[in-house]
Amino acid sequence: MKPDSRWTACIFDFDGVLIDSEPLHAEAKRVTLNHFQIPHADELLTSFKGRPDSAFFRHVEAELTGGRAAAREMEAFKVATYLDLFHEVPLVPGALDFLATARGAFPKLGLATSATRHDFELGAEKYELTKWFDAIVTGDDTVKHKPDPEPYVKALAALSVISSDALVIEDSPNGIYAAKAAHCNVVGLTTNFQPKELRDAGADVVAASYSELLQILGIGRHRANYL
Repeated sequence: MKPDSRWTACIFDFDGVLIDSEPLHAEAKRVTLNHFQIPHADELLTSFKGRPDSAFFRHVEAELTGGRAAAREMEAFKVATYLDLFHEVPLVPGALDFLATARGAFPKLGLATSATRHDFELGAEKYELTKWFDAIVTGDDTVKHKPDPEPYVKALAALSVISSDALVIEDSPNGIYAAKAAHCNVVGLTTNFQPKELRDAGADVVAASYSELLQILGIGRHRANYL
C-alpha cells in the first residue's frame, strides 16, 4: 500500500467500522426470527453482515418461512426492535480520533453503507458524524447493495476520485467484495470477522484496531517503518 500522502480519499463503511452496531443488528434479527417462529442458525446472520436488511428478509421469506411471514412484515418488526436497542450502540474504539486524524491526512472523506438513511442518521446524530464527510452514500441511494460495487462506485463519483486513489475501510467480507469490485484498495478491520476471513475476501491490509491502522498508514503521531 502507498503512503497516505498519495491517497486522495478515504471511504468508510458505517456499521462495524464507525459504530459497533453489528451485535445489535444481529440481536434484533434473532428477536424477529424468534417472534415469527422461524428456525435459524447463527451462520445465517453472519453470512448477511454488510448486506441490507431487505436482502436478509427476502432470503428468509423465500427459504425459511414456509409462508408464515412476509419479508416486509419481518423487516418492519426488526427495525422497531433495533430502535429499542439502539441507545446501547457504542462507537468502534478509536473511530472519532481516527476521523479527526484522517480529516487532516486525506483531501476527501466519504462514507458508503448498506444501512438505510434512517439507520445511518440515528448513529450520525448520536455521535455527530456527518460533519466529517464530503460525500455519504446510504442503502437508499443505490439500486444494488454490497457485495455489489455500486455503493463505492457512487461514492467515488460523488468525491470525484478515481478508485486507485481511494482507500476503503471495511469490516466484512461482503463490504470488501464490493470495494474490491470497484477497484479500490481496502483495509479490513477485525471488529466482526477474523483476519483470515478478511484477507480471503481480498483485503489488502488487515488491522485489529484504529491505533494499528494509524501506524500502518503512517499518519497522525504514528509512523510506520515499512512504507
